[in-house]
Parts: sequence; C-alpha cells; structure tokens
Amino acid sequence: MEENTFNKQRLLVIGAGRGGTAMLELFIEDPQIHIVGIVDTNPLAPALAIATTNGIPSFTNLDEAIEKCRPCIAFNLSADESVSTYAAEQLGFKNVMGGFQARFLWKVITRLKQTNEQVLHLAHHDALTGLPNRILFYDRLNQAITRAHREKELIATMYLDLDGFKRINDTLGHNAGDILLQEASKRMMSCIRDTDTVARMGGDEFTVILCNVHSLEGTERVAKKIIDAIATPFLINGKYCSISVSIGISTYPSNGYTPDQLVKIADAAMYLAKKNGKNCFRLSVT
Repeated sequence: MEENTFNKQRLLVIGAGRGGTAMLELFIEDPQIHIVGIVDTNPLAPALAIATTNGIPSFTNLDEAIEKCRPCIAFNLSADESVSTYAAEQLGFKNVMGGFQARFLWKVITRLKQTNEQVLHLAHHDALTGLPNRILFYDRLNQAITRAHREKELIATMYLDLDGFKRINDTLGHNAGDILLQEASKRMMSCIRDTDTVARMGGDEFTVILCNVHSLEGTERVAKKIIDAIATPFLINGKYCSISVSIGISTYPSNGYTPDQLVKIADAAMYLAKKNGKNCFRLSVT
C-alpha cells in the first residue's frame, strides 16, 4: 500500500546547492512534509543524486518540474529572483517562497543540520578524546562481523587497559590525566589502518577492531606496535610520565560470533596479560 501523502505539505525545491542538500537530509523522512521534486539546471548537482537515490523526482527544467509536481509550494533557493516570479505566475504567489524568506529559512535549515550532526557526533564519540564511544564501537563491531561473515574474513578485537594511569592521575591531577588519555589515544590511532577502529570504553580502557585480518602474526605486530608506542614517556605539563598498556585479543570467528562474546573474551585475555606482568598482550586461549 502506498504511503498516504495527501495530508503532507507538498514541497518543490528549486536550487540543488548546499541548501537543497540540507533540506533533503533534514526533511526526507519528515512525516509532515512530502518533497515532490527538486530542480536545478546543473544535472550533476549533488542534491539531485540524493533525490534520485531516495526515489524523489529530479529535474533540470523548471517548467517540467512545476507541471509534474503541482499542486505544491515552490521553495526557491537559487539567487535568481526571476525564478520566484515565474514560479509564482504558475503556482500563485502564496505558493512560492523565495528571496529573503528562502535565504533566511535556508540559514535556519543549515544551522539545524549542523546542530543535528553535532548532536549525533556527541552521542557516538567520547568527549575527551574524540574517539568512538562504547555505542559506536559496538555498532562498528556488528558491521565488521556482518561483513566478515559475508566475505569469509577474520576480525581481531583488542581490549586495552593503561597500566599506571591511576598513579599519574592521582599524583599530577585530573588535568594531567586527561592530557595523558588524549595523547595515548593519538598514539593508538597511529598504530592502526584507516579501516580499523580505536574506541574508548570509559576510564583508561580502550578497544580496537582490526578488520580483514590476514594472519594472527599481523595482529600481534599491531599489538606490539601499540605497546611500544604507549611505553615511550609522555611529556605532560613539563614532566615526563611513563605508563604501559595490557592488551587482550580475541578473534572472529575462532573466539565468538557476537560482539559481546568477542569483547568478553578479549577482556579476560587482557586481565591475563596484567597478571603476567603488564606491558604485554595475551591471546585468548578459548
């Protein structure tokens, strides 16, 4: 059954620049608005491609757009006032928004889009380090498992805990501890590929997802690289501080098929690394 659009506000977007893209991204799923079309003389305008992907008619000819989309309200985002005048002649002056009104609303829409992006970023990233947080980590691990299952690939999951962080935090203060976490995060990031993920789980605990692992030896090399990077003294507020890291490693599908299983097993391996002197990694024995 087709979705009932009769009670929605029918909107024709004229001008597929940044404003058109913002309008589509904000209102494409709005229950009160039905974007009936988008028109721009540039056939390569990004918003036209977005519209096509989402089943929204796109046009490069204004006459054709108005004819096929009426009745509607035309929202003119172009800088050409004659476009608003022409659209008003075809649809009625009450059914066209352009000029100052359109530019003002475009600014509002753009700000809303930026705010929405910021909110989403904050919801999925750690405020201190900027790394993915627990929520985004599990989402990415889920995606990685799905892809690995489909492509018959291997995944390595690491659970990391900083050794000696509490001592630094207690003796030099929380500000120094925060700086240390930020710098340690950067060092971890430098040890992985762009396709991999470093996330902060909370406190001084981190996780890593290594996708498309070709060998266990490769995973061990990354673990050693992280250990060496963290072992290099940090210069915090004019003082050198030394910590280390303990790492536990689990692999998909050998150690589990779900994110919870892989994390639990990697966490257990990490505690084994701590018991064995810290500043080292341990592979899961399950």
